[in-house]
Amino acid sequence: MKAWGIALICALGFAGLVWWLPMDGTSALDRSFQTALGGRAGTEPVAALLALNGLGSTFAFGGVTLVAALLAWVMRFRKEAAALVLTVLVAQLLNTGLKVLFERDRPVHNGWISVDGYSFPSGNAMVGMALYGMLIVIVWSCARSGLARWGMAVIGMLLILLIGFSRLYVGVHYATDIIAGYVAGLFCVAAVAGLLRLDGGVSSRRRRSYLSFP
Repeated sequence: MKAWGIALICALGFAGLVWWLPMDGTSALDRSFQTALGGRAGTEPVAALLALNGLGSTFAFGGVTLVAALLAWVMRFRKEAAALVLTVLVAQLLNTGLKVLFERDRPVHNGWISVDGYSFPSGNAMVGMALYGMLIVIVWSCARSGLARWGMAVIGMLLILLIGFSRLYVGVHYATDIIAGYVAGLFCVAAVAGLLRLDGGVSSRRRRSYLSFP
């Protein structure tokens, strides 16, 4: 039930954001973020930001998903492997549909990276949240070590935040696109976790019966 509660909160939050946000322009929140960046949004990015942006590419997301799912499958966490793949697929398909539905144009940018399609919600932020958010859920449920759990949580959250920041910095998204992507991605994580009953965790007996997990 915890997962479905989070999914409901995310759905309501996303609906509220859509109701409040002008799809044909910028919001006060968008302008506040632009001011906070000191006018650097859209300027030539450093190599590190380009690398972070690469972590949000379809190729990178697909590679991480397949490797992590294969590893979970080999370790006999079959339901968790299926949950990871399903979450990423749902996020990608839902993002495509939402972009077509809302048709928000991207901000004018300098073309430091090649992008196409609509802006809202950010696909990189949404799929990044779905992928790394579900990885956090899986490791937290399956790992015996507190170090492994917290390590995955910290690394996953950093990647989620940095991928979103890189898209904002290069000027291809508004801040509200990123926020909406995070909310919708978390919805996907919670919905799949609730559907496959991952929110109950992994019993110690089941964990010990599988190949070693840190």
